[in-house]
Amino acid sequence: MNWDHSLLRADRLCISLDAFMQIMVGDLISYLLTPSQQPTNPLREWHGRVEQVSAEAVMVSSLDEGYIGEQEMVRRQEIISVTKGADKREHDW
Repeated sequence: MNWDHSLLRADRLCISLDAFMQIMVGDLISYLLTPSQQPTNPLREWHGRVEQVSAEAVMVSSLDEGYIGEQEMVRRQEIISVTKGADKREHDW
């Protein structure tokens, strides 16, 4: 099944630039994979702990089962939500 990722994003807005600028190391984010990553489920939300922050993206360490500890860059446009400085054990993803 082919998905038009841009249509899927219509009802899932990314975080604001202001919210992105407030992200710090240790924050938790929920995000979508990019079309170039060819996700089998484009609507699946992924979760990660922020390890590094740059002006355009954050480096996260995955918190999802089967992917724990794997790192990837996530741009603001893929971020759905941010939880400030939370402990990963508080979440049941």
